[in-house]
Order: sequence, then structure tokens, then C-alpha cells
Amino acid sequence: MSANNSVWILDDDRSIRWVLEKSLSKNGLETTSFETGDDLLRRLSVESPDAIISDIRMPGINGLELLSTIQES
Repeated sequence: MSANNSVWILDDDRSIRWVLEKSLSKNGLETTSFETGDDLLRRLSVESPDAIISDIRMPGINGLELLSTIQES
């Protein structure tokens, strides 16, 4: 992991993102949250986290499609 221990959270449910942010932050991890896979992919083109936590079922690009897209690039 990098010095920041960054984790990106992708979930269309705001309450899930909030719970994950609070839990991970309490444990010293830097979190960034995204509501859509497209938002995450745009950010990924200029920056990368140490880990991504993603919902599987979401409107638009789902978690499995996101994984496939990341692996292709």
C-alpha cells in the first residue's frame, strides 16, 4: 500500500458509502467515495487507489463490468 492507504468506495447507496467511509477512516485509511462507476473510472484515469470496494448491482456500469474495464486497461 502507499503511504496514504487509500481506498475508493463505489456504491449507489449513500448510507452504505457513509458506513464504509466511517469504518475505514476510523482504522486510518483515506477514503474517497463514488456514486457511479463512470465517476470512478474518470478519476482512475488520473489517479489510482490502493484498493477499491465496489457494489455489484448498480445502475449504469455494475461492479463486474467495472472490474473487467479496469483489468482491460
